[in-house]
Parts: sequence; structure tokens; C-alpha cells
Amino acid sequence: MVTTRRSSAAAAANASAEHRALYKRTSISRTPDELKQRRVAIDESLRKKHREQLITAKRYRNLTRQEEIESAGEEDPSAEKNDDDEEVSPYYRLSPAQVEAIAKDLTSDNKETRIEAAQHIAKFVLEPAKALTKYITEGDCIKTLTQMISGSNLDEQTEAAQTISNIAAGPYDLWIKSVSTVPYLISLLDSDNMNLREIAAGALGNMAAEDLGDMNDEDDKVRATIRDNGAIKPLVRMLDSQDTRLVQSACFALANLARGQEGQLQEFFTAGLSDKLLKHLENGDTAPEVCWVISYLTAGSEKFRNEFMEKGFGPPLVKDLAKLADQGPVVLPVLRTLGNLVGTEDFLKTLAEQDQFLPTVVSLTKSDQRVVKKEALWVLSNITSSQDPEIIKQIEELDVLKNLSELVGRGAFDIRKGAAYCIINIASHGPEHLDKLAHKQLLPAFLDLVKSQDADMMRLGLGYIELLLTQATKGKEVIDSVPDCMEALAAVAPKPDPELFAFANKLVDQYFGESPDMKE
Repeated sequence: MVTTRRSSAAAAANASAEHRALYKRTSISRTPDELKQRRVAIDESLRKKHREQLITAKRYRNLTRQEEIESAGEEDPSAEKNDDDEEVSPYYRLSPAQVEAIAKDLTSDNKETRIEAAQHIAKFVLEPAKALTKYITEGDCIKTLTQMISGSNLDEQTEAAQTISNIAAGPYDLWIKSVSTVPYLISLLDSDNMNLREIAAGALGNMAAEDLGDMNDEDDKVRATIRDNGAIKPLVRMLDSQDTRLVQSACFALANLARGQEGQLQEFFTAGLSDKLLKHLENGDTAPEVCWVISYLTAGSEKFRNEFMEKGFGPPLVKDLAKLADQGPVVLPVLRTLGNLVGTEDFLKTLAEQDQFLPTVVSLTKSDQRVVKKEALWVLSNITSSQDPEIIKQIEELDVLKNLSELVGRGAFDIRKGAAYCIINIASHGPEHLDKLAHKQLLPAFLDLVKSQDADMMRLGLGYIELLLTQATKGKEVIDSVPDCMEALAAVAPKPDPELFAFANKLVDQYFGESPDMKE
């Protein structure tokens, strides 16, 4: 009987190994030193990926296969082709039989086998094959992973939570399936293990980060579910830690949960969040994540805008802006936060007292990275909408008009649109500002906006021409120098906006002297 039991155990072990052999990708044999060097290279790439993901909505906890290959300096080995997954990279093409093997291992009696299966799901879900997607959305994958995170074994909890986090970072059908684990993940936020807390916060952050647009409120309901299940207080408590990664993940979750209106943010206010954010704002490693939280709170809550400025957030925000200005898109959350704040005149005045503020914003409008340039132009448009002539004077002294004039005449429409708003705002402060503009250069550019068929762009173009006719010293002379100006106005049709059609007709009347508003 003993021999029989041993044979059965051996057979079971062999069967389990055969299952894993179905889906486990073979590796090149390496010496211990080579394995160590590979791990170091991959760890460094993971840290780099984490830094890059500071500006993304969702975050995977694994490198893609291509990222692994590049970080380890390897060549991509050939992999089986599966015609069902032509859009999936070869490495991720799992057949139904391979997914079935993973599913069986995930429910194995052996803990190590379950953990390894979870690790493979976490890896393969970065580019999910159809069979894997079907298993996650229709099979017992989430149920099994939930059992693992609600168990008592730390290793299983950790791997299962990481896998759920990657599933939540995936497309809609995977994301919505992961939401059932919310209560279990929230319970992990108070775990004695810091690594598990950090993973749980990241997973909740991925769930809260989904953006389905204005036509579907399912994402808003998921954020409300996470808030209502008590996630805010333990996430705020995480900010008491000095561990950078833990603070970053807590802020990632809090930022996405802060997407909402004033009435939905009361718990953030009562949890004593502001003082903790201010503490971490002065840490260069955590400042971008902290600013994402502040940016969402200041976008939706006047109460938070007032509190942040009253508590002295202005100087450290400007300091972070200057510090991150040359680090590409990492500066975006700071820019966005400041853009929310400068919409209030008193706050703008306070920020403008910081020597680095206005010069740094202006310099960022010259960034060679489009996303940074676009955000900086939005901030500058909010600044130039100020009614304070001293602010406008300071902006003009930074020689901003030349750059704005160049931007409105070339490049992508969103950049031209941002520059146009700034120019119109500055010009609207009176003839002394309007006459500083290079109108012969600008008029053709604004006429392109009139011809664009985009209502916002057309409104900007027509607004500029109106300023020329009614405010500029030699406005009609400038218009006469551009032969197709009146033709462009006459070509404006009732669509896309009847009001723009009427506006254009009014300008034609003003040009021909049929309106008393025109300046001689």
C-alpha cells in the first residue's frame, strides 16, 4: 500500500508538471551570476516603468515580454502561433488547452502550484488571448483569486492581489469582472504587511481609474462603491508612512477616487488629508502622485481649493513645478493643479508672487513634448484671463507674445487652439496690448481657425477679427492686407453653429462700415 501511495503521489506530481509545461514558457539556461544580472536588469526596468506610469490612468505590475527582453539584452525567441489571436504578440498567445491547464493549477491542492498559476495569469493578462479573457470573464478565475486573497497565507494573498490588479488594469470586460473583489482588497489596506497594503491600494486605484466617458456612468458607480465600502480612511492613513512606494500607491488610489463633485468628496475633507499631502509634497519622489490627488480635488471642490491655499500649498507647488519642469510629462499633475488654482484671482496673485511661477509656466509652453506644451498653454490661458493688469504686464515682459504667435500659426490644432486663447485673452485687455501683436502674421493663422469647421476654433478666429475691427489702431488696414479675409467670413455657414454664422455676418457689416462699433 505504501508503494501504491508513493506511485499515486508521483503520478499526481507528474500530471501537475505536465499541466504547467503546457503554458510555462521555457527559458535559456543561465549561470547563477547571469540569473542575478537578469533580475537586477528587470528590477531596474520595473522601477523605470513605474516612474513612466506616473502619468498613466492604469498601471500594470509586470513588465511586458518585450520590456523584459530589452532590459535583459535578450533576443525574442520564437513562439507558437495561434490563429485565434492574430492581434496578440506571439508570447501571449495561449490556446484553450493552455488556459485550461492554468485554471486547473489555480485550484490545485499545492500552494506553490496555485501561486505559480496566479503569476502566469498576471503575466499573460498584459496582452490577454481570447481563451484567457474567456476564462477570466466566464470561468471561476476571479472566484478562485478571491479565495486566495481572503485566505491566511501571505504569499498567496500577495500573488492573487497582484494578479487582480493587472486584471483591473485591462480592458472593460476584465476591469468590470475584477470589481467584485473590492471589499476583500479594502480589508487588505489594514494588513500588517506593508507590501500587501501597497498592492491592494494599487489594485483599487486601477479599478477607480476606469474612464468610460460621459455616455456611461458605470465607472462613477464603481468609484462610489469603493468609497462607500470604506476605502478612504485606510488609504489616508497610509500617508503616515515614510515608505515612498506605499505613499505613491495610496495617492494613486486616492486621486482616482477623488474624481467627483463636491458632495462626493466630504470624506476626503474629514479624514485630515491636506496636512498629510503637504508633508509629502516636499518629497521629489512622491510630489507627482500627491499633485494628482490635489488636481482632482481642486477640480471638483472649491472647499479644497480654499483649504490648500490657506494651508500654504502655493510655495511648494511652485517649487515642484520648477524642479520637474525639465522632466517631461512628470510635470503634468503639478501644472494641472496650478491651472485649477489660478482661476481664482486671489490665488493667482499669491502664486505670481513666487518668482519662479510665471517664468516656468511660460517656458513650458515651449516644451518639445506636445502633451506638456498643451497643458502649459491651458494654464497660461487661465492666467491671461485674469482681470489684473499687473499680471498681464508680467506675462508680456516674459516675451511670450512671439512664441504664442508662432504656435497659433503652425502645428496641431489643439496647440494652436491653446495659443489662440492666450492671445485673445491678452488682446482683450485693451488697444495697448492688442497693438503689440504681429497682426499680419496672426490674421492668416486665425483665418485658418475660421475655416476649420470646429465651433470653438471658429469662435476664436472670429473673436480675433472682431478685436481688429473694433479695438486695433490699424485693424482695417491689416484686414485689407489679407485678400481672402472677407471671403472667409462670407463662407461661414449656419452649420456647425447658427450663432457663429450670425457673428460672421456682423463682422462683414462692421468691415463695410454698417456698424457703429468699428474703430476708424
